[in-house]
Amino acid sequence: MKKLTRMKLINWHRFNNCTIEFGDSTLLSGENGAGKSTLLDAIQFVIICSTGYFNKAAHENGKRRLTGYIRCKTGKENQPYERTGEISAHVALEFYEESKDKYFIIGAVVDSASEGQETTVRYLMENTRISDDLFLYGNQVKSIAEFRGSNIDIRQWCKTNVEARRMVTARLGRIEDKFFRLIPKALAFKPIDDIKDFVYSYVLDEKEVNIDVLRENVRTYQDMERTLDNVKKRMKKLKKIQELYQRVQERIEKDRMYEYFLKRSELELVEGQLSSLETARKNEEIRLSQAKAQLEMLQKERSEKQEIATNIRVELRHNQEFVALEEEKKELKRLRDKRQEAMNEETELKKSVAQAARDCESLLRTIEAGNTSRYSAAVSTEMSQSANAENGTGADFASCIREYRKKLQTLDGDINVTEIKSLTDDVIHFKQMRYGELQEEQAQLKIRLNQNQTEWEKLSKKINKLKRKKLTYPSGVELLVESVQEEFAGIGREIQPGVLCEMLEIKDEEWRNAVEGYLNTQRFYVLVEPENFDIALGIYDRLRREKKVYGVGLINTKDLEKYDTAPAGTLAEVVTSQNKYARQYSNMLLGKVQMCERYEDLKKYSVSITKGCMRYQNCVASAIKPEVFRVPFIGKNAFTVQLAQAEEEFQKLSETMENQEKKLSDTKEILGLLSTESDVDIKYRLDVIATLRMLNKSIDKCEENIRKLKENSTLIQKQLQLDELEKMLRGLDYTISSDTEKIGGMRARIQDLVARKQTLLEKQITGKSEVTTLAADAGERLNSWNREYKEALGVRSIEQFQSEYFYKLPSNKRKYNSERCQIAKDNMINAMVEYKTEHDFGAAASLDGFPEFEAVYERLKNSELLDYEEKVQSAHKAAETEFHEQFLAKLQENMKLAQGEFKELNKALKGIDFSSERYEFQFMPSKKYRNYYEMIMDDFNVTQGESLFSGIFHEAHKDVIEELFEQLSVSGDNSAQALDEFTDYRTYMDYDIKIIHNDGTYSYYSKVCEEKSGGETQTPFYVTVAASFVQLYSNNIGGEAAGLVLFDEAFNNMDDERIGGVLEFLRRLPLQLIIAAPPDKIQYIGPAMDEVMLVMTDQKQSYVEEYHNAV
Repeated sequence: MKKLTRMKLINWHRFNNCTIEFGDSTLLSGENGAGKSTLLDAIQFVIICSTGYFNKAAHENGKRRLTGYIRCKTGKENQPYERTGEISAHVALEFYEESKDKYFIIGAVVDSASEGQETTVRYLMENTRISDDLFLYGNQVKSIAEFRGSNIDIRQWCKTNVEARRMVTARLGRIEDKFFRLIPKALAFKPIDDIKDFVYSYVLDEKEVNIDVLRENVRTYQDMERTLDNVKKRMKKLKKIQELYQRVQERIEKDRMYEYFLKRSELELVEGQLSSLETARKNEEIRLSQAKAQLEMLQKERSEKQEIATNIRVELRHNQEFVALEEEKKELKRLRDKRQEAMNEETELKKSVAQAARDCESLLRTIEAGNTSRYSAAVSTEMSQSANAENGTGADFASCIREYRKKLQTLDGDINVTEIKSLTDDVIHFKQMRYGELQEEQAQLKIRLNQNQTEWEKLSKKINKLKRKKLTYPSGVELLVESVQEEFAGIGREIQPGVLCEMLEIKDEEWRNAVEGYLNTQRFYVLVEPENFDIALGIYDRLRREKKVYGVGLINTKDLEKYDTAPAGTLAEVVTSQNKYARQYSNMLLGKVQMCERYEDLKKYSVSITKGCMRYQNCVASAIKPEVFRVPFIGKNAFTVQLAQAEEEFQKLSETMENQEKKLSDTKEILGLLSTESDVDIKYRLDVIATLRMLNKSIDKCEENIRKLKENSTLIQKQLQLDELEKMLRGLDYTISSDTEKIGGMRARIQDLVARKQTLLEKQITGKSEVTTLAADAGERLNSWNREYKEALGVRSIEQFQSEYFYKLPSNKRKYNSERCQIAKDNMINAMVEYKTEHDFGAAASLDGFPEFEAVYERLKNSELLDYEEKVQSAHKAAETEFHEQFLAKLQENMKLAQGEFKELNKALKGIDFSSERYEFQFMPSKKYRNYYEMIMDDFNVTQGESLFSGIFHEAHKDVIEELFEQLSVSGDNSAQALDEFTDYRTYMDYDIKIIHNDGTYSYYSKVCEEKSGGETQTPFYVTVAASFVQLYSNNIGGEAAGLVLFDEAFNNMDDERIGGVLEFLRRLPLQLIIAAPPDKIQYIGPAMDEVMLVMTDQKQSYVEEYHNAV
């Protein structure tokens, strides 16, 4: 064993220069404050290379610092430290290495230039023992530099704690770093409250299970599995696209078959029509031949009768009375034709007269009943005035119309045509004059109505916007705001631009008009945050160039902080805003405008205004136009006021437009009454009345002459014979004409049949070509198509077949197929678009793009799927192997070693009584992680060689394996903490201390610890800590190790019997004990110690003396 034999302290608290001897076991005793803990702190300062654990046993929250030890802190306000100035201190530990019979020193040198400014180095000296000359030049303490320069036996010189720790663990037997945790824990005794925490701290070491490779394998496996799943999902989607494509192709193929059906049926229909046309042509030619023969017979008969009639006429022509009769007949015919023309004209005249009479009645009602409407009265007055002005006789328009109406009513009697024509001319003149005037008024009225309509639409839009709480601004303002909003949204800026007036509020309504009027168009300036101004300005400049947006104000809100307060007495004082930039800008604009109650005070200020909007600026007084401030824009109430104003204006405008439309309607009606079309027609047709009277007289005279000439009997007989022949000739002419027309119709029908046949022949050629092409394209399917065609045609006519398959709704089979095809095509395209979006695929989502989708599917199915399945299997195997060999096996090994340590500890405790009690450490599967414990300790997978993910082992521990794999694959702080727990072998066991009583009964520490006294709870602590140190030193790899254990304030509240039991246990162990305890414990502890040292102080200096009466 490497034993601590002596310690040298120079300038360590009150130990100015002290050397302490240590035995195999040493008791340091003394009153509180004498320096027991100070000595233990000195030892741990050197061997654990830290200052963070000073005085932890004396005070759990102890705050001793290295400065306090080096400068000897007093706690006095006027003199906090005994040592001042530049100070050097030494703590040196001398060890004896029994196996080699030689000494070495591990020590620390501290230089302190001032309070809190300490420099520490640690060193190792071989084959050297402690002596004053190592540390002193006479009475002068050596500094770090002096110490190193004067000692050639220094083997290692460590300026950092890391280097020092490596040196300590190596020289004390190449022990584990756990040493640096156990020493402070042994000094800082705590009652055992949590058995598991105690075991973690003092019994079982944390043993790292490196799962980086395992985690990487698990992640690789899961990544590969996810990739494989993704491949399968892609294949599933591509398979769906392929199926939809096949459906589309099937429907397209069916459509081709229907096209074949249609063309074939059309061809057959054409061929049937050709046959029918040929039959009809032949029949028509037979009927034509028969009609021609009949016509020849009629023509021959007519010729014969015509010859007889001609002979009679020749005979009659030599008769003067007959000639005179013929002339009279011709004259009668001429007069009757002329009379018919006159009667037709008389009919038109009567129509015009009736229309003119109705217009007169309406005009007279309009003129005479002027109270019907204000506008009609105005029209009648204006028409009368116009008539009076134009008529030199003084007759007004109304009397003229009345006279005109009266004359029209007497046209059937004796009339003076000249008088009526003159009156008609007057009427036409009056109407044309007023018609022109009313047309001009109508045009002006339409212009005003259109203008009002435009204003009405603007008001309607404005009202709708106001109801949505949106004000209407100049177009440039709205365009700029919309453009900035779009740009901000595109770059992820949440703060949106605003219009200044919407951000302001007016506190005093009496000054609203002044604020609104003074700001004027400045109310519509656009405001953005300072950091957004440059972006908004760039947008504004683009709008200026591209859309000619001018005159819109864009506020730069930077550097407006100086306007945060509104100057007293100014317009800014009555304006506020929740937006600091809007408030600052309004303060800047309105803070220079002084409010004046009287206009006489305006000139007292450079810029001022009254409530009545009289403004004074630049030495000029001016009144702001009410139009500027009539419509309010500032504040949240601006919406309400504007809405009320707009609705009122809208109502007034609607009433005005209604009156204008009524006026326009009246004007249109009167313009119709002022039409002169009937009057002009009457004027030019009046002469027909006299003409008709004269023609009637002439016809009567002519008929009388004919009657007298017909009284000759011979002439009458010849005439009757001639009349009969002419009647027969007229009958024959009619028949011949009718038959000729029939023959012409027959010839036309024959020509039509020939033309239709030619057309059908051309269609037949085209149809045959189309059917042949479709049949060739069908290839092997043609036989199937022909069978289906015959089955579909069945007993139907071709027309019925076509109607059902192609034209009739809703049973149109081709249309149905086309709709199904389109649906399938749409579904396919949607599936393609979805695939393209999810997998960033560049092929076109169309029928033409399908080959690219199909190529990907084939590649995935025939290559990548197999490749990834192989990779998943490989990654799965690697993860399984690593999980077993580097996780389960390591955990099982560590747990078995831990159980062995407990057995060794219990073996050491066996037979030792601690105040009629014996202790036995218990370990068992964790209640929380029992399933994990059983899996880890299950040797089935090792002995059987089966996969962890199949067989009996997997079935038994499936849930646990999956949960562990899930934990291993998760990343993040929380998962790291959970992983630390899952990879710590100690997690899977619960721990307790079995207390065996002399009467054979027992209890468990976890259940009775709260009822135990302080002494009863300390025994397991010392036993376990000692066992932990034995384990630490036994696990060295340097051959011989130290055995140093430090206990401060040891055995407090323990009775002598328990102290004896603990000491008996400790003396059995290969440890060197250094125990600090108060003087009242010397009688119980001293007899078991090799050395008992008394620590004393006189408040200036501390020292140590050997206690000779310890035994």
